[in-house]
Amino acid sequence: MRTAPQAKYCHSVYMREHFIRLMDPNKPKGRTLFLLNIPPYVTEDSLKTVFGRAGTIEAVEFAAKPGKEETIKWYEGTGEPFSTTRPPFSFKVAYVVFQKSSSIGKALALKSIDLFNSSGECIVQTGMQLWHEEYEGSYLMEARKAKLQVSKYMAGYDKRERAAAEAAKTGEADADGWVTVGKEGRNAGFEQKASVIGRLEQKVARDHKSKELKNFYTFQIRESKMQNIVEMRKKFEEDKQKIALLKQSRRFKPF
Repeated sequence: MRTAPQAKYCHSVYMREHFIRLMDPNKPKGRTLFLLNIPPYVTEDSLKTVFGRAGTIEAVEFAAKPGKEETIKWYEGTGEPFSTTRPPFSFKVAYVVFQKSSSIGKALALKSIDLFNSSGECIVQTGMQLWHEEYEGSYLMEARKAKLQVSKYMAGYDKRERAAAEAAKTGEADADGWVTVGKEGRNAGFEQKASVIGRLEQKVARDHKSKELKNFYTFQIRESKMQNIVEMRKKFEEDKQKIALLKQSRRFKPF
């Protein structure tokens, strides 16, 4: 792999036709090229440019290591809206899927993977240029692009909410087998009002109180006695204050 025509030291990349026992429909047999020891700065577009000379390319995918599920792990979380998750910046493997099987032989016949154009300019970014581009792409966003992205996300969200509301009316199960309960339809639920919720909470409290065993355990008897003593002392103090007030308000004073 060369990044310049006069490069003295080159990076070694190993490639062969992809073939495993458990075939992956995304990596069809006879049309997929497997590459090992790909540098972190190599992108999908750069590999499409290089191997596009061998034939039409359908897809280019990366993975941390060979495996059927490794490609999914590599791109996990990158497609979520407003996500800052990026694929790992590390050495990787690549899968190049061609449109025709004859392109595999042409790709394997290449003597070198030249990451530069006809004028000798490198088609991939490295060093400070790469870091600067990643910073701008990850943390800086134009107002117009941000508005379009937010509008697209909210349109999808509104569509999902409408679908959930329709499912609640019909009582149909979703793909996972869950049935959304709504106010209408066969499985109508109760209204989510403060008064209804308050009555339900009071009912639960009454049921819990009626099932509770009083003076059953030793600590309950001890706490009940202490509570009675406290209440009696409180009532005694209140009665003393009432008697004192009656004495002060008495009009007839024989002495």
